[in-house]
Amino acid sequence: MIRTIVWLIYVVIVCIINVPYVLYWKFKGGKKPGDRYQAPQNVVNTFVPSVYKLGGMVLHKKGEENIIEDRPALYVGNHQGDFDIFIIAKELGSLKSIVAKKESGKVPVVKNYMEYADCIFMDRGNPRQTLQSINRAQELLESGRSVVIFPEGTRSRGPEMNEFKAGALRCALRAGVPIVPFAIDGTYKVYEQQKYLKKADVNLSILPAVETAGMEKERTKTISAEIQQMIQDELYNMRGGCPEGERKVWTNQ
Repeated sequence: MIRTIVWLIYVVIVCIINVPYVLYWKFKGGKKPGDRYQAPQNVVNTFVPSVYKLGGMVLHKKGEENIIEDRPALYVGNHQGDFDIFIIAKELGSLKSIVAKKESGKVPVVKNYMEYADCIFMDRGNPRQTLQSINRAQELLESGRSVVIFPEGTRSRGPEMNEFKAGALRCALRAGVPIVPFAIDGTYKVYEQQKYLKKADVNLSILPAVETAGMEKERTKTISAEIQQMIQDELYNMRGGCPEGERKVWTNQ
């Protein structure tokens, strides 16, 4: 419980000391070409490592060679807990635009930096707005901006994955950009499992990209299940294998 209190105090302090930076960037910064994402990138690089440490998360990462920096890509992963957002902001190379729940846009200062990074706030309970969010992700991909999405739509709050939402990967198919799957395991142990912050090991594995340009029409119908299966099998690998007869197989519903 002490860890949780200290972490919350730290986060509040970070938000407060960033208010002048937010105001500067809103009115004076980001005017030069290429500067648009500098402010959120600086904040991520400066403060996220301390967020890890104070929160008790010990990260083990592999697959960095699969990060794509020279062209846009859609990064797709499972979603276990709130600490996933810090991981994808810091560990997937340069800061990407993130499709996030609309509640994230209600946090002062955090909202500003997410807007600077062209993050997309999705209302999961509004089908029309969800479609607009996916269309916006497609626009960003087509403009050369990489995007991160959690196709489950919400945290699983445990080790098991939820089924990917229909159409979540459509933006990558339409934009013709590669899909980079990633698997995160253990973030639910940091907070969701006991409802307070606790030290836990977390694993991140970034998998090889799946190219979508020129993909056969039949495969586009199964690509969501294919990507989810890749992530599921990697979760088993990170846990030392799957008990015989217990392998979850994802198929298109």
